[in-house]
Amino acid sequence: MGLPKSKLDPYIEEIKSLYINGLSTNEIKVHLFEKKDINISSVIIRRKLKKCGIKIRNNIEAIKLSKRKHLPTKEIINLYVNQGLSLRKIARLFLSNKATVHKILEENKIYVRNNRESNISIGYIKEKKKFALSLKEKAYLFGLVGGDLTPIRKSDYTLKLITHTTHPAFARLLKETFEKYGPFSNNLNKNNEFRCSAYLDLESFSFLLDSKKDEMPNWIDNKNLFDFLAGFIDSDGSIMIKKRDKNFGYYIRFYGENLNLLKEVKVSLEKSGYKSSMHKNHYKGEVRNYNRKEFRYNKDYYALEIYKKWQVLDILPRLPIRHEEKISKKDLIFSIEKRGLKSWLEIEEELINLKNKIKNEVNNRFI
Repeated sequence: MGLPKSKLDPYIEEIKSLYINGLSTNEIKVHLFEKKDINISSVIIRRKLKKCGIKIRNNIEAIKLSKRKHLPTKEIINLYVNQGLSLRKIARLFLSNKATVHKILEENKIYVRNNRESNISIGYIKEKKKFALSLKEKAYLFGLVGGDLTPIRKSDYTLKLITHTTHPAFARLLKETFEKYGPFSNNLNKNNEFRCSAYLDLESFSFLLDSKKDEMPNWIDNKNLFDFLAGFIDSDGSIMIKKRDKNFGYYIRFYGENLNLLKEVKVSLEKSGYKSSMHKNHYKGEVRNYNRKEFRYNKDYYALEIYKKWQVLDILPRLPIRHEEKISKKDLIFSIEKRGLKSWLEIEEELINLKNKIKNEVNNRFI
C-alpha cells in the first residue's frame, strides 16, 4: 500500500505546503509523480495530512479554492493597497469576483475599505474639506440658514442646504458664501425660481441643523450677535425707508414663523440698547399673490422691527450684511443723511429708482 513510511517522510513538509497553498490531493499526487518519480495515491496523501493535523477541505471548500488558487495574492494586495484599485476592478483583471478578492485580503489581514472610502480612492466622489470656522462666521451662517434655508442631514458625512428664490442677488450671495465650503448649484427651475443647493461637510457645519430650533444657541453672545443678525436680515429681513407724513423714517425688520426665536432676538437687541416692537405680519391660512403665484401661510408670520430712526442709523454700521439689495438700501440711507435730506419729496425719486432696479433684475432673472 504505497511507499514505505521511511521513504515518504522526507516529502511530508512539501506535501503540507502544497496543500495549504491550494493544491488538491490529486494535484499533489501528479506533482510527486512528475517531479519526484513517486507514485502514491491521493487517499494516502489525505491520510498523511490528517495525521499531521491538517484540516482536509470539504467539497464546497475545494470548489471555492479551485476558483481562486490561480489568483496572485501579492499582486492583488499591491493593486489594492498601493495603487488603490477597487475590489471590482481587481476582480475583473483576474476574471474573478469581488467576494473572492475580499476574502483574500481579509485572510492576509488587509483592511478592506467601505463603500465611501472606495469611492473616494477611485475619485468617484471627493471627500469634503473640513473647516474650522470663526465664531463670527458661524453666527452669520446660523442667522442666514435660520432665516430662509433648509438644512438637511443628507448622510453621515454630508449636510445639504436648500432654498428657492426669485432674487438673483440672493442667489449670488448664497453662491459666494457657500461655494468655498463645498459644491454649490443655483439653477432656474420650471417655476422660474433659483433652486439653490449647497453640500457641506457635516462635521464642520452640523451646528446649522440647530438653526430651526426655537432658541438662539448659547455660543451667540455680544461678540458675534450682530453677525448673527446680519445673516438673519440677509436671509429673511428688510432694511426699509418709508414715508411718514411729509417726512420719512428708517426701519429694520426681522421676519419669521418662529415666535420664540424672535422674542429672544428682541431681548438681545434690548440688552444692546435697541428698542424694537413685534407684530403679527400675516395670519395662518392667509393667501397672498407673490410673483404671480398664490401663496398660503401655514403658520402665523411675525415681524420684529427696529423703528427709531437714530437707532437704525446706530445699528446699521454694526451689521456686516452681504446681500447686495440690502447694502444698496444701507448706502442710500447714509447718503441721505450725509446730504441732510429731510422731506419725502427729496428722496422719493431715488427710492423709486432703486426699487425699479431691484424689480428689473428680479424680472430678468440673471446672475
